[in-house]
Amino acid sequence: MSRPDHSVAAAHAHPLIIPIFIPQLGCPHQCIFCSQTAITDTPRRCPTTEQIRREVNRFLQYGKRRPSTVQISFFGGNFLGLKPASILRLLEAAAAFVQNGAVDSIRFSTRPDTVCKQKLELLTDFPVSTIELGVQSMRDRVLDLAERGHRAADTVAAAERVKQRGYRLGLQMMVGLPGDSEDGAMGTARRMAALRPDFVRIYPTLVLEGSPLADWFRSGRYRPMPLDACVTLVKRLYLFFKTRNIPVIRMGLQASDGLNAETGLVAGPYHPAFGHHVYAEIVFDAISTALAKRLAPLPDPLVIEAHPRMISRVQGLKKKNLFHLKQKFHLEKVVLMQDSALAGNHFMVAGQPVVLP
Repeated sequence: MSRPDHSVAAAHAHPLIIPIFIPQLGCPHQCIFCSQTAITDTPRRCPTTEQIRREVNRFLQYGKRRPSTVQISFFGGNFLGLKPASILRLLEAAAAFVQNGAVDSIRFSTRPDTVCKQKLELLTDFPVSTIELGVQSMRDRVLDLAERGHRAADTVAAAERVKQRGYRLGLQMMVGLPGDSEDGAMGTARRMAALRPDFVRIYPTLVLEGSPLADWFRSGRYRPMPLDACVTLVKRLYLFFKTRNIPVIRMGLQASDGLNAETGLVAGPYHPAFGHHVYAEIVFDAISTALAKRLAPLPDPLVIEAHPRMISRVQGLKKKNLFHLKQKFHLEKVVLMQDSALAGNHFMVAGQPVVLP
C-alpha cells in the first residue's frame, strides 16, 4: 500500500480525528502522572478488530456529509511499544477504512524511545500520515522525576527519524510537572520548536486517581499549578509557538466521563474549557494593551465590536473579561456588539482597530 499524500492532510487544520484508545498499552512502566483509565474511562486492553470497526463506524455516522479529512488515531498508550503482531493487527483494522475511502489516513502517539528503525519499518505498507511523540519535557531532571525512562536526546533522535521518513510530526508537552518551572517550560518549548514539528499539544499536569502522583499530592510532596497560573503559562507557550508558525492543536485534556472529581480527578488545573480560558486571556491582553495606549479619555460605556464567533472569547467565561476590564479601567459598562464583517482576529474597541497577536 502506498503512503498517503501528507501534503493533503497538512492542508486541513481541523480533520475529523476518530480516537481509538489503547490505555497504557505498550508502556514499559507507569509514569508518575499517568492513569489512562481515569482519562479515557476505558479498560486497559487492546481493542479488537471488531471493536475498532464499530467505533469508527459510529463516528462516521455522526455527520451526513463526509469531512474534508478523516483520520483514525491510536491514543493513550505507547503505540510502537506494542508487540509487532499487535501493531500490525491495529494498523490492518484501520487501513481497511482507508482502502474503502471512508478515512484518509492513520495517526498515533508513542514514546520517543520506541521510535527505532525496526518499528518504523512495520509502518511502511500502511497509510500512516502522522506520528505524535509524548515529549512532556526536554529537561532530563524533570523526565527523571516523572519516571519517564527516556532522555531529551531520545526525543531529538525520534523527531529526526519521523521527519526523515516523511511523516507529519506532532509533539506533546506537559506543564507543571514535578521539578519543572515556567522558565523550564519555555526552555522545553524552544527545544521543541527547534525540531520543526508540524503541530504541538500542551497539557497541564493533573493529579489523577491511580497515579503515583496522587500519592505525592496526598503526602504533600507535590503541589499542582493553580488554574489561573497554568492558563497564563500555556498562553505564553501558545504565543511562542504561534510566532514560529507552529500550530497548537490542543490545550488541556478533553472532557470525558472518566475525568471528574467523583472518579478520576484528584487535583490540578483542569477545566473542560481550558483552551477557551487561554484564548480569552489573549483577547483580554490585546484589548487592555490597546486601551492603555489610548491618549483620549475612554468612553463609558466602552463599545467592543467583534465577529459573532469571537464574542465568547471577548467576554471570557462567565463574563470574566468584562468584569476585569471595568475594574482595570474604572468603567461602569462594557457593551459587546457583533459585526460579521470583521475578521476573527480583529476587533473594534472604542472605534479603534485591535488585532490579536
